[in-house]
Amino acid sequence: MAIKEKLCIRTMLRGINEIRCVCENPPQKCTFAFYVYRDGKDIGHYAYQKQAEISYWAQEPGVYTFKVFIRDAKGNKRSQLSPPYLFESSREICCNIEPPRRRFDWLRNVGAVAQEIWVNRKRMWRVSRFSYKVLNQDAYLGSFWNILNPLIQIATYWFVFGIGLRNRRDIDGYPYLIWMLAGLIPWFFMSQCITRGAGAIRSKGITALKMRYPIATMPLEAILIALYTHLIMIAILMVTFFFFGYFPSLYWLNLIYYLFYSVVLFTGLAMVTSVLSMVAIDFQKLINSLIRLLFYLTPILWSMENLPVWAQRLLECNPCLYVVDGFRDSLLYQTAFYQHCDKMLFFWLINFALIIWGSNLQVKYRNQFLDLE
Repeated sequence: MAIKEKLCIRTMLRGINEIRCVCENPPQKCTFAFYVYRDGKDIGHYAYQKQAEISYWAQEPGVYTFKVFIRDAKGNKRSQLSPPYLFESSREICCNIEPPRRRFDWLRNVGAVAQEIWVNRKRMWRVSRFSYKVLNQDAYLGSFWNILNPLIQIATYWFVFGIGLRNRRDIDGYPYLIWMLAGLIPWFFMSQCITRGAGAIRSKGITALKMRYPIATMPLEAILIALYTHLIMIAILMVTFFFFGYFPSLYWLNLIYYLFYSVVLFTGLAMVTSVLSMVAIDFQKLINSLIRLLFYLTPILWSMENLPVWAQRLLECNPCLYVVDGFRDSLLYQTAFYQHCDKMLFFWLINFALIIWGSNLQVKYRNQFLDLE
């Protein structure tokens, strides 16, 4: 049920320049966000919180108004303006006083984003499946293009690198095509996650503005769309391995771990890049350019065994290489993922850092993306 009751909002001055906005009859089980306006100009935002009151330390005289956004447990939202307050400072304010921040706010933001994803998980799955189906709906071959495009690239890379440059020479005793596919298939997934993730919010801009779409689900939706194609490509990869006489072993189960790691990694990365792309579209263009560089810096089509040791150590810090090596370890080299505990710890710390950073960016900027009226 939508929030219908009218709030009783009061503004008052405390001390020299602390303007306080208080909702005196807050609805139960709701959260509150605040916009601050001076003379009609937006000058500050407060993220959703359980407290129905905030303080703003004014630095300039003017008419201050607070816009209060109310969200209930089901995600229904509405907003209401406070009465204007005329602030006329008779004393010079010599310092820039920032509103106090609560301890562990950064952790609460992660929890808020995770909760929004969980509450809207069914909608997220439905939207991701629908978006996947309509990717190439205008083409005669339809969704088959999602598979045909990677196959054309595989044929091109194999002809240029496998036949042209390497003259069909094996790598570590394995046919080049098999070795290349074990790294190229995960790269197709990673490249789509990076590009789609960076535009996850911008691509749904109109939907978000008009339908109050849950922003936290958008990056993960972009990853799921790429995951559907990736699962089909993995099936094609396994069929190719069967054709060359390589059959399943217990080590192939490692792919489940590397799939899960990839989803978490690129969801966290998409949470960061999607917000930065909304702040400045140049960032998304930069991502599209740098991904080509990342492809050739990741040993997918070439082996780094001839590189100096320091260069190998530097390249091993690349999370994309961790996934590529993981696929090759599972399918070719018969190595379990837990045998590299140091790498495992390092790359999961990167995952957690991206998720924390992305969650706080979303909470900080989301009110700039949505018109919640």
